[in-house]
Amino acid sequence: MVFAPDSPVIAVYRTLERVREGTTTVLIEGPSGTGKDAFAQWLHYNSPRRDAPFIKIDFGSLPEELVESELFGYERGAFTGAVNSKVGKLDMGQGGTVVLDEVASMDLNVQAKLLSVVEAKQYYRVGGTRSIQLDARIIALSSVPLAQAVDRQIFRQDLFFRLNLITVRVPPLHERRPEIFPMAEFLLAQLDRKYKANSRLHKDCKAVFDEYDFPGNIRELRNALERALLMSSSSEITPDGLPPRWRASRSSSTKLLSLEEVEKDYITEILKQTRGKKVKAAQILGISRKTLLEKRKKYGLE
Repeated sequence: MVFAPDSPVIAVYRTLERVREGTTTVLIEGPSGTGKDAFAQWLHYNSPRRDAPFIKIDFGSLPEELVESELFGYERGAFTGAVNSKVGKLDMGQGGTVVLDEVASMDLNVQAKLLSVVEAKQYYRVGGTRSIQLDARIIALSSVPLAQAVDRQIFRQDLFFRLNLITVRVPPLHERRPEIFPMAEFLLAQLDRKYKANSRLHKDCKAVFDEYDFPGNIRELRNALERALLMSSSSEITPDGLPPRWRASRSSSTKLLSLEEVEKDYITEILKQTRGKKVKAAQILGISRKTLLEKRKKYGLE
């Protein structure tokens, strides 16, 4: 896919291009589904470390009690059930790139231990006494702006300063309107190869794309196109093959949302970004867990 010279995505690539040869820690921020993973992979595979491991740790999906052992590994006897030593994801990433996904979801205690990893490139296995040097580039991803997480006291300021050396922001899809139709064609071409199909987008789909806000960003667009391709009886995908809520947004695009609707949508998005972790979501929202539970019940978000 070719981007316009003034595309915000081009600015992201230009920054990554400047640092791809080195080992500088990079922070990539952007809403869920905007393609942060793809930028991390681009940076790795266009760097001198391209032939070494590319290891990703998703803190948003890991149970808190397993984060340390998955990240650092552990020594035999470190805890009940540790009958053998185990290497962690940092060990597996030696010589390559380690991606820390959804770093804002990390427990504060783990953040403290990660500080020495980012700053001094060294760590200890759980139950270990010998420091291990890390030879890997660190890329941190976050769907929550880390500066805001620091303000809410759910992310360590000193760790933020270490990660914030080179920061790029991936804009949401609705801020890149001219790119949506070409991107849809690009994604559809990928899906055609996957399903050995030969489909195309009807030009009227552009009007639907222009009106819809895409809260799920590129991931939502790709999923909708994949469903349309599989369900269509012809090779052309028309507006009728797109999700009904996308088409409905055209007739209601000028409708102003009530305060309750805005609050419900925001809470829904935060719960999605935190993978349903209520304590973490409440911290990001700046409310108590009890208040969050009351609002979930009020808005039917159980």
